[in-house]
Amino acid sequence: MSETSATVRRRPPLGLLCTAQFMLTLDFAIVNVALPSMQGELGFTDAALQWVVGAYALFYGGFLLLGGRLGDLFGRKRMFVGGLVVFTAASLVGGFATEPVLLVVARALQGLSAAAVSPTVLALIASGFTEAKERAKAMGIFGAVASAGFTGGVLFGGILTEYLGWRAVMWVNVPVGILLVARALKRLDADHGATQRGRVDLPGATLVTAGMCAIIYGLTVAADEGWGSAGVVWPLVAGGVLLIAFLWLQARIAAPLVPLSIFANRAVTAGNAIAFLSGGVMSISTFFMSVYMQQVLGYSAIQTGLAFFPQAFVVVLASKNVAQMTGTRGARPVLIGGAVLLTAGSLLLTGLPVDGSFWAHILPGGVLQGVGVTVMMISTAVAATYGVAGPRMGLASGLYTSSRQLGVGLWLAVGVTASGLAGSAGIQAFHTAFWLAAGLSALIAVLSFFVPATKKAAVPAAAPEPVSAK
Repeated sequence: MSETSATVRRRPPLGLLCTAQFMLTLDFAIVNVALPSMQGELGFTDAALQWVVGAYALFYGGFLLLGGRLGDLFGRKRMFVGGLVVFTAASLVGGFATEPVLLVVARALQGLSAAAVSPTVLALIASGFTEAKERAKAMGIFGAVASAGFTGGVLFGGILTEYLGWRAVMWVNVPVGILLVARALKRLDADHGATQRGRVDLPGATLVTAGMCAIIYGLTVAADEGWGSAGVVWPLVAGGVLLIAFLWLQARIAAPLVPLSIFANRAVTAGNAIAFLSGGVMSISTFFMSVYMQQVLGYSAIQTGLAFFPQAFVVVLASKNVAQMTGTRGARPVLIGGAVLLTAGSLLLTGLPVDGSFWAHILPGGVLQGVGVTVMMISTAVAATYGVAGPRMGLASGLYTSSRQLGVGLWLAVGVTASGLAGSAGIQAFHTAFWLAAGLSALIAVLSFFVPATKKAAVPAAAPEPVSAK
């Protein structure tokens, strides 16, 4: 087999992988609009309702590192297909839920399976597209799809809930999941041998998973219980202690879950720090804009979803150019430019009035943020996997996705608490939230200078993984 044909064989079906990522990202956002309907039909209390979202976030964020590493060790096709099967089944069961506990369990299973699929998607793309410009193009499509899913979830959630009921937001995953599993079995190359036969660092996996779950749990309940409550402080402290113990263990064992040497790669370290901050900007902006439009301006669920459409459209429109610039100029200058746009968009939203209009007050800042988010999703994914050898690509992908997920949870909790949204802050709550988003965006601009130049190669230095026979 020639080198050219081998390269083609190594490339995974990008459309299949991006569709799977779109479904996972969409599912994270689509449920939010349906929460009132779920509460009314199933009888959730106000305190319990948050777990429809929180259970997904807890298991998704908590198991990402383990999911990515298991893909490296036991096969990415196995993790991708197995995760999709569980996700599809959980969506079906959740749609039939007649009790709150069954829906929460289904959401937890969705999050657990998403933690297996999501890092595997990014790892397959990063290891399958080894030429710099081609990888940037593939990452561009990946970033556009993921960003569009995040913002488009509000739109689809509003339409499905309004016309078909809340159960449709669960069942919509079923036909898509079945189609993806069928295509993956046919189109993805078989895992070569057993990928990397090796022992799983079970103590490390236990520590990091328990630590991340504890932290995400504390962040999830912080808005309701308050930052000083025992129900928030103790999980955060316990999570911090567990993660410190995890790092101590990783530095002392022969086959760690996360070899700490990966952080010697400056692109990986800076890329993860930026992902942590940009996840916060995305979650703050989407959440507070949704609340502002519905509670302050009186928009319906469908009107709110349609208001997000221009932002989602800009994401798709800008992705090609962002990918091209990342491939030709490297991640650093593109990240700096994107951070400037993200900061400008957030600053425009710091003055939202009580009687605001879509054209004058929502659209300009939303469009700038949309372009900035596109840059973050594409260039940060390139930076966070730059120079990583194929056998560690699942680990690097899991780290990147974990950083972004933790940023989503932490900064949204900080934003809700700092803004006083649950109290009597009024319109000032939204001003405070977007000042926070602007501050995080400005910090991203500073950190972007620490990303090494990647113009000549967005490719692992190590040889690509061997081609598997079907």
